[in-house]
Amino acid sequence: MSSSLNKPSVERLRQAEAIDEAIVMVSRANQDLGLCKRLLEGHKRVLEAYGIKNLSSFRTDWFRRDDVLVIAVLSGDGERVLAGARLQPGLVANDFPLYQAVGLKDPEVGNFLERIIPEGAYEMNALWNSIELAGMGMGSEFLIQVAMAAMPLIEAKHLVALTSPVTRRWREKHGWHLCSELGDEGYFVYPKDTLKATVEHYVHPDYEAHVAPEVLDLMTSIRRRPAGVTTHVHGAKGQLNIRLNLTL
Repeated sequence: MSSSLNKPSVERLRQAEAIDEAIVMVSRANQDLGLCKRLLEGHKRVLEAYGIKNLSSFRTDWFRRDDVLVIAVLSGDGERVLAGARLQPGLVANDFPLYQAVGLKDPEVGNFLERIIPEGAYEMNALWNSIELAGMGMGSEFLIQVAMAAMPLIEAKHLVALTSPVTRRWREKHGWHLCSELGDEGYFVYPKDTLKATVEHYVHPDYEAHVAPEVLDLMTSIRRRPAGVTTHVHGAKGQLNIRLNLTL
């Protein structure tokens, strides 16, 4: 879950520190327990600022799992965690934070997950982004693109996510589809009464024809050189150089 910028956040964006380099790492959760804890703390901190104090993705049972992938954006010196997400598979529907969040609201959520699990299904969850990266032009959608790029490397056919209004903005650009057959035409009241979440679905390689060319170019580059791609983005604070390192 993520939330839109309100007026205080816009002011924070103006005051945010400028950074010139970031490292995007993708690794297995059992490789670095300390990093997992820092990612979870960052996710909680961002959402607590918006009054959200309890999400299914706040659980810690994924720590040390070798089948869970973590995406971490670090400062150039590796000292600070600036953004993160994780890719989490399951053997049954109840293994997915998405199901734990809204599965009891509609039994079709479980049926949907059970159908795609045998083909290789991962949930992208715990997606968050720091104000420093936002100021440099790197939003949470970059982590979504990295997750999509990793799919053939981990033999994943399906990627699902429970999204907020802000993260839904990337649906069309990234080729994701709303699961309108779930909930109230795809919508669930979650995580509190004033917010609505949707279940979004991406299928590799079936939906690649719907992905924007610039996104597809980045995904292709990452797949060819998982540990050697460099790129950059521009934002209000200047240019941010990005190094990617996928160790799967």
